[in-house]
Amino acid sequence: MYFTNVGGLGRVRYHQIPRSVAVLKSLHDGTPIGMASEIGRTDDGLAAWSLHVDDADVPGRWIIIDRQFVAMPTDPD
Repeated sequence: MYFTNVGGLGRVRYHQIPRSVAVLKSLHDGTPIGMASEIGRTDDGLAAWSLHVDDADVPGRWIIIDRQFVAMPTDPD
């Protein structure tokens, strides 16, 4: 699980917060372990993110819900 210290309760919409944010290990530990970059939006207007943690890209696209990064389902092609 990955977290951030921006956002708040609920889902983060496209351009609602800065386009680059810190990735944290937990909500209770503010030490950054990586960066997240806004890479687009979902069909319903949520911000989509890519994650870079511990000097490596984390596969997939992510959304933020309640300050937690949640993996988006992958396309079945």
